Amino acid sequence: MARFSDLINRLKGGRGQQSSPEPSTPEQLAPELVRELESLEPGITAKLMTILGQGHGPTPVEERRYQLAEALTTAVYPKYKFCEFGRLFLEDEEFLAYYRKIMDPNNWHSLDRKYTLNQLLKLVLHLEGDLAECGVYKGASAQLMCRAAQPLGKTVHLFDSFQGLPAPEDADGSYWEQGRFVSTTEDVASTLEGLDNYRVYPGWIPERFHQVAGDNFCFVHVDVDLAQPTLDSIKFFYPRLSVGGVMLFDDHGFKSCPGARQVTEDLFAGKTEELILLSTGQAMVMKRCLDGKKKSPGIDGGKTGQTAGSKLL
Repeated sequence: MARFSDLINRLKGGRGQQSSPEPSTPEQLAPELVRELESLEPGITAKLMTILGQGHGPTPVEERRYQLAEALTTAVYPKYKFCEFGRLFLEDEEFLAYYRKIMDPNNWHSLDRKYTLNQLLKLVLHLEGDLAECGVYKGASAQLMCRAAQPLGKTVHLFDSFQGLPAPEDADGSYWEQGRFVSTTEDVASTLEGLDNYRVYPGWIPERFHQVAGDNFCFVHVDVDLAQPTLDSIKFFYPRLSVGGVMLFDDHGFKSCPGARQVTEDLFAGKTEELILLSTGQAMVMKRCLDGKKKSPGIDGGKTGQTAGSKLL
């Protein structure tokens, strides 16, 4: 990381931690960058020059830039593996516009996860039951859920402490800190402006779950990062998930969330559903029918498609 930081400083015209009386010219900087890149990956210069030399060939400009980005990234961070060029979801302008509007500038870290959530909603909206989210933050994912559910008269139930994360336990590792991701109900209301098919339940998970104990759900999004609220969310919502319904775990496949991953794997180890790990870092479960009945086992006459009424409960 030190060499990479130094490389970035040099790209900006500096000299690592040392000041220089005059900024380097491109001519002065180029040999240093070549040496730095070669130290990261021998042969990278020749590879880059080959790609650049295709400037008048049949390869489109955008694809050549992609190849350059792949070569440079491979040199600097070889763990990252580029996918095939030309994925169409990156050209979904309507979705990109939603993401730009709702997320912090230049933060594209959850683009693929939100796109996946949005697509998975298409699998379940015909099923019996409302939708729920555990861990709402400012409502970016909730907006996708509300927009998809509104035409069908379904309500989205939103659970969050609005005090940030609780204190992590030993199982959660050292990445998270208490109070991370503080937001307000006003933040959520602003994000969901123009939508009226949701209810917000402020409070620590699972304190407010009992208020929807009689309901069924076709989709549940769990994004709480830590072991205990993940465990509480699965134990409550899994029995209330309609057959064919989906539980989506936002942070299952990330090193930063070992506790959440472990409790999820432990809970589903004894069930017939397979826990599907997605390349986005998410995981999902689709509820199976175990007894041939229309409703999921253990669910008795839950209510669905309620009118939202007062949004803050």
